[in-house]
Amino acid sequence: MPSILFKRHIILTALSALAVAACGSIPTSGPSGKKVVALGQQRGGVKVPDVAVVDVDDAVARSLYQQRLKQSFADLGEGYASAGAVNVGDVLDITVWEAAPAVLFGGALSSVGSGSAQSVKLPEQMVSAKGTVSVPFIGNVAVAGKTPVQIQEIIRGRLKRMANQPQVMVRLSQNNAANVSVIRAGNSVRMPLTQAGERVLDAVAAVGGSTANVQDTNVQLTRGNAVKTVALEDLVANPRQNILLRRGDVVTMITNPSTFTAMGAVGKTEQIGFSVKGLSLAEAVGRMGGLQDRRADARGVFVFRYAPLPELPRSEQSRWAANGYSADAEIPVVYRVNMQDANSLFWMQRFPVKNKDIVYVSNAPLAETQKFLQFIFSPVVSSVNSVNNIAN
Repeated sequence: MPSILFKRHIILTALSALAVAACGSIPTSGPSGKKVVALGQQRGGVKVPDVAVVDVDDAVARSLYQQRLKQSFADLGEGYASAGAVNVGDVLDITVWEAAPAVLFGGALSSVGSGSAQSVKLPEQMVSAKGTVSVPFIGNVAVAGKTPVQIQEIIRGRLKRMANQPQVMVRLSQNNAANVSVIRAGNSVRMPLTQAGERVLDAVAAVGGSTANVQDTNVQLTRGNAVKTVALEDLVANPRQNILLRRGDVVTMITNPSTFTAMGAVGKTEQIGFSVKGLSLAEAVGRMGGLQDRRADARGVFVFRYAPLPELPRSEQSRWAANGYSADAEIPVVYRVNMQDANSLFWMQRFPVKNKDIVYVSNAPLAETQKFLQFIFSPVVSSVNSVNNIAN
């Protein structure tokens, strides 16, 4: 009997030593909250912090929410309907009539009789770099910046002293100057602007609409140095976004389904898709099944992303800018939300989740302790039972 007790003691001692030695390799779903926060203090071979750690509060949530609202076509200002003015590169079609007896165009050019009048259609002409076209007998005529009606009157007035009761008709044959570039995968066009006043959705229709689902399509408008991106859903639903276009605008349709990845103490580690219209952090937590009650640390809900420098709080911007980072640099950022604070439920409704974000929930310290104790005592209890079975 003593030998059995001695064997049992040896087994228990060995198992305990093995468990203690292995305590550093207990399985876990990711770093603890402390390790995530410590990213902001780590130092590498350079003097700047590797990661910016930002605690989410009302100011941070409101700032990020306002930045998302700034992605509005209405902020670019209303465009305008084309005045129909002719510009360099446009092609004009000019026809001249002269009453009988035709003095200038009766036999000088190939003309066509129309009743008692003679008409001649001049070859189509592109407006030169100097903004002029050439008309027989009167030479170059400045047309840039003028409407076809104004050009008609100018030509008629100059012919009146030479021709017999001349009449002139000018038509814009090709509008090469006042147009908008519309770009979509597989189909891109140059859409001319007219006096009717074309809008953003007219440009979308000009390329046949979206090739993907509406909820996966963004519309980007480039005007000068300003670039704005709006979800096609918002563009259709909000008339203020459907602004008049201007000469030189570029409308681009971007089809790219948005996703975020849920990790840590959540219902399931997975990639979750959402509409390009946007998703709040509160909605994201709901999509991923919430936090696991027995594992999650409500103080450690983190959002990992690469963010442009202007998106950070001013204090963080100054620190990174002082270390040589430009305004267009992308900074690795971790946003921390403490869900034990009831106010965080309001902040999360204003915190926007972006494409490719990682939403990570750390394990609670108590959960790690329970896992450790289970790791130690489970094999011990099972071994003791085995020894007892052998003894019996």
